[in-house]
Amino acid sequence: MKLKSLIGIFLVFALIISACAPAFAYGNSAAQSDASGGDDSGVLSFIKELFERISAFFRGLKTRIEVRREGVKNTMNQNTIHMLKSATDTIGDSFIITTEDGKVIAVDGGHYTDTEYFVQYLKAVTGSDKPHIDAWFLSHPHDDHCEVFLDVVENRSEVSFDKVYANFPETAFYEGADEWAVQVLTDYYRLLPRFEGKTAELTEGDVFNVGAADFTVFYTFNPEFKRCNSASTIMRMDLGGTSVMFTGDAWIDSGNYVVEKYANSGLLDCDICKMAHHGNDGVDRTFYEAVSPRICLWPTPSWVWENTNGNLTTPEVRAWMDEIGVEKNYVAKDGSRMLRLFNPRIVTTTDVFEDGYPADRAIDRLAALGYEGIDMGFDYWTFEGSPFMGDDYLGWAQSLREHADETGIPYTHAHSPGEANSGDVVGRSIEAAAVLGAKYCVVHPVWRDEKGDIIKSKSKFISVNAEAISEWLPKAEECGVILLSENVLWGASADPRIVADLVKEVDSPWFGWCFDVGHAWCSGYKPDILKKCSVVPLSLHIQDNDGGGDGHLIPGDGTIDWDLFIRTLKDVGYTGDCVMEAHHQSLVAPDEERDAILARLLTESEKLRIEMI
Repeated sequence: MKLKSLIGIFLVFALIISACAPAFAYGNSAAQSDASGGDDSGVLSFIKELFERISAFFRGLKTRIEVRREGVKNTMNQNTIHMLKSATDTIGDSFIITTEDGKVIAVDGGHYTDTEYFVQYLKAVTGSDKPHIDAWFLSHPHDDHCEVFLDVVENRSEVSFDKVYANFPETAFYEGADEWAVQVLTDYYRLLPRFEGKTAELTEGDVFNVGAADFTVFYTFNPEFKRCNSASTIMRMDLGGTSVMFTGDAWIDSGNYVVEKYANSGLLDCDICKMAHHGNDGVDRTFYEAVSPRICLWPTPSWVWENTNGNLTTPEVRAWMDEIGVEKNYVAKDGSRMLRLFNPRIVTTTDVFEDGYPADRAIDRLAALGYEGIDMGFDYWTFEGSPFMGDDYLGWAQSLREHADETGIPYTHAHSPGEANSGDVVGRSIEAAAVLGAKYCVVHPVWRDEKGDIIKSKSKFISVNAEAISEWLPKAEECGVILLSENVLWGASADPRIVADLVKEVDSPWFGWCFDVGHAWCSGYKPDILKKCSVVPLSLHIQDNDGGGDGHLIPGDGTIDWDLFIRTLKDVGYTGDCVMEAHHQSLVAPDEERDAILARLLTESEKLRIEMI
């Protein structure tokens, strides 16, 4: 019999025993009491405690197995936010955040029935049997937000924390108005001596950080609003280039207060929004319009999402999100969700235009279409009379930089002509990239030997390219530009694993690599080859083809498995931009048709980008 089956049988048996324990213990104790004529409460308590411990052990084991089956990853030292499901499909907010500098943050936690799941999930995320939380935020004193925290304080000594951020009134404030709040506050103040000295009161206007995570508090408890949901803290977190709005169970009154006060500040516009009051009867539509998120997080059980009872506003709020243009809704009813907090820009190469197409006009067109960055293809500027090949190439680059700044679309990447041993043209590319403001410059690896034969040996490829790249590293450092090699199409250069090993061999902060998914595909490598690479790429060249040739097509127009590509990027932890090198269709089209082609490329790029997060 398989080990899993044995464990399953053992679990069922143990749970049956633990469920029967109180009745068994009581009956046995009663019989002894009758026989002796006395009360044996000590034995009864011992038996109850023993079986409770056994039951707790197996509940924890069952939940650990569940968390492992869900594939919850250790995300320490990564910018992530985890929205936890309810293990019992009850209502509640539960979020765990990790940061690039090793901090762990919790927001609310949920109902006490989810404590075991929260703790086991936290252990998986931190990779520790004794996890530590640097900051625990409690939005407002309701059981479905605070009970996990209270349960952890009272019963889970293996979980420690530094700070508890909240703004709670005295218990008497809600007496006669909200008995749930009264109960939570009663327990909170009863347990306060256990974490006294660790509390920090949130107030409107607070700006502070927990490691790499920056917080801005827009609203906290206001005695003018008697409803407990209206006491929910509304705050913004900025982490990893991503902004997240937390709302607790904020109501229309508190939501409108924030909109009226901060509407013109630019602070409300966020990438991600946690839905107020689980997406039912929370803030008004105007609040969500002010936030204008790309992604919404719904800590919402199935019966609220589906409006099972027919008396909730969830369907109306879901319609608002569609009309506002939310790109993705993640719902707790579908399971826990981990989002990597980074903000990949959609960048396109200037190679979508022919050689010599005026670079200032390219800036205008790409900005008008909505692209967020430009990859300057210097490889299309090597013709005779090109400003890139002239004496004033840096003046030309400076004028383009100024025009791009005025237009609002930056140069983020560049691409050098030739290979790493191509001489002056590589140096020009590095210097001009720096003037443009590009952080990265791709330089093709040397793929031919001194006789012109294709280099097939891994050791020779790495030796030749390490020497060629090393010559340019001082200039790269001087200019503040990171050089990137990429997998191309010939011999050893086609294997992404070898290119990654080259980066490992050079071992410089000024050298990395760019994964070209199209080159890999037509060289016989699926996107998941990235999992076997020793170094994570710093950039991507995204393009499609049919596997038979280097088509440089819009994603979806070839045969690459884009779902596998996205899953692989998540698995390896890629956090760079989406650099679209799908230029062929635009390049060969009549100029009047290019905008439509580039608009379609942008649409397909946005679909990939939203799945990467």
